[in-house]
Amino acid sequence: MALRFASNAEYTIEVVVTVDPSVQSSAEERASYLSSGDRAVLQHIDAEATRFTLKALSPSEREDAEQRAGAYTRSELGRLLWIEAPNDVHERARWHHELNDDERSAMADYQAYLNRVYIEMLSASLILIDGEPGSIEQVQMIRPDDQRAATISELVMHIQRISLLGEQGK
Repeated sequence: MALRFASNAEYTIEVVVTVDPSVQSSAEERASYLSSGDRAVLQHIDAEATRFTLKALSPSEREDAEQRAGAYTRSELGRLLWIEAPNDVHERARWHHELNDDERSAMADYQAYLNRVYIEMLSASLILIDGEPGSIEQVQMIRPDDQRAATISELVMHIQRISLLGEQGK
């Protein structure tokens, strides 16, 4: 068979986030965990660590999330600039500083779109938090704000990993 078919979107996983104070890890372990989903690479996970149960999203569920976030009204200039931006933090800051106001506005609009996509994906994927029904509203109540933003980013990375890989990668 020459065509490849999407894997089962009913696949679920339980994850922790490395920003959780109950989870200890180095930067290398964190990167390995986020790419593999293998909790064994983390140094230590306390029993109190918050556990999130996520389900894989089908291609149509991912598309629906993007549409709800405004896929057809997003800034295409912002998307293009976002792709072209340097990876190095200092180079990126200098590059961004040199953008004109229109370009900076387009970048901001596109970043806001991406943030909405993350929220929509998490809303569609989140099943449980610590064994109880979970919701995006609960995640939005995480404080401080930097932990909330990091939690959302990590959960989206897990959703993308399980939604885009075949069964052998899960």
